[in-house]
Parts: sequence; C-alpha cells; structure tokens
Amino acid sequence: MPNNITSEIIEIDSGKTGPALAIFAGVHGNELAGVYALQKLLPTLKLTRGKLYIAFANPPAIRAKVRMVKQNLNRCFVANNKGTSYEDRRARELMAILDKCDALLDLHMFYDDDGLPFVICEDNAVEVAHTFDVGIISTNWAKAEPGASDGYMFSQGKIGLCVECGPISKSKEYTDFAVKTIYQFLQYFDMSLKKVSLSKVPKRFVVANKSVYKSSANFTLKAGYKNFDRLKPGEVIAQDGGKKYLSQEGECIIFPHYKARVGEEAYIIGIETIASPKLKG
Repeated sequence: MPNNITSEIIEIDSGKTGPALAIFAGVHGNELAGVYALQKLLPTLKLTRGKLYIAFANPPAIRAKVRMVKQNLNRCFVANNKGTSYEDRRARELMAILDKCDALLDLHMFYDDDGLPFVICEDNAVEVAHTFDVGIISTNWAKAEPGASDGYMFSQGKIGLCVECGPISKSKEYTDFAVKTIYQFLQYFDMSLKKVSLSKVPKRFVVANKSVYKSSANFTLKAGYKNFDRLKPGEVIAQDGGKKYLSQEGECIIFPHYKARVGEEAYIIGIETIASPKLKG
C-alpha cells in the first residue's frame, strides 16, 4: 500500500444529503495510476455533499505490484460468489460497499504500451462516461466478461464505470489523468469542491462482443495488434494448430495479450457502432 494510506477502505462523509459513490483502485495490483492518484488527492479531497467510499481493492497484490494473488479479482464480483480464494473473499467485502452506493468508478490500466485511455461501461452510464477525457466508450462488457465490478453495479441497475487509465508501463505518467478522472466523476454528481474541465474529446463507440481465450500452448496471436485496432474481414487474428480465428466485418481487437497463459483471455472482439448508445438529450 502507499506509505501514507493507513486504511484499505476509506469512508468520507460530507455530512450533507447526496449520492453515495465508490472509487476503486488496484483491483489488479500492477495497475497503479489509480492508486497513485488516490494517494495524491486524498489529503486535500473535500466533498460538497453525499458520501464517498474509496477502496484500495487488492492490497496484497498492490504491495507486490502483481496482477493478482490467486485469481482475477475482476471476475469475482458476482452476487452468489461462495469461493474461498483471497480474491473471492475480498470481492464479497467490496460488494458489501457497492451495495450501499449509487455509482462506481473503478480505475484500471492495460498492457498495450502505446494505447490511450478509454472507458468501459453499460448503456446506463454513457452520459457519465462522456465527461472523461477519453476517445473511446466501450459497452456490453457485463455480458462479454461477466464478474467485473462495473458489471456488478449494472446488475443492480446502478452506474458502473471502469476507466482504463493508460499503459501499465506508464503508471506514473498517467497519474494526473487518473486524478482528473476522479474529479470529473465527482463533479458529474455535483460532489466535488474542486472544479475541473469536463471532456470535449470526440468519442468512438465500441460494443464488446466476445472474449477469446488462449486454448493451448500452440495458440499464437498475430503480432503487432494495439487496443481497438480495426480488423479486416477474414483476417487471421490467431491460430491454434490448424484452427484459425478469423475476423468479420466491422470488428476490432481489444486487450491483445501476447503474454497470456493457457486459459487466460488472449483478446476481446469488439464491434464498432456509429451512435452513442442511449445518451440523454
């Protein structure tokens, strides 16, 4: 944990009626921009109303700067989770916090060293997502990759946002981006004393369609893919022995993971859409 953080879950109560929000960082312990951002802003953070829960989500993994202890915490946020691993137990603790909240901001990062920040959410959270300085809003992850924190919120009809704050290798460089994202989130709900500019960045919309897993040691992903690269119809994305994984019209690749182990997600297939889904106004 950061040296000046003495609690893994912090509650800040303004004393005034308002929304209850949650901000998570370090669900994956090697994704540190959000952790650094919270460390930076916590000493001076002031709310105008409502209540805020801040969670350093996976403390042992954060301390070790590793993705997870036993399993992916961001696949453990399911209501009937009765697992016994550390991440299962921690997910139940965090879900108890989320059950009190109206909206969640979960700060993550990714492996693509050249990728840019983007946001993952469902249609009910797109309006909030527009406030962030990202070029891509991606939806349908609750179906494509169930078990995530934002998907848990969506299952309750609440707002869940996962902001991918940049490459894992550039955690320090993207700390200020994560700080501003936190303030934009709070400002949307009229809870932040500090005011920041809201995004005017044009948005591209991508629906997550399906996850593809590394099925064997023979599985190879075509070299050179970056987050949200558009795919040509019939392009060979990956091979596993004699089996070829082909792309279709309008698809793109998300989270290409060249170091995936057998059984882990190798990439996600997304489908680009033209219009913003269910944006009010």
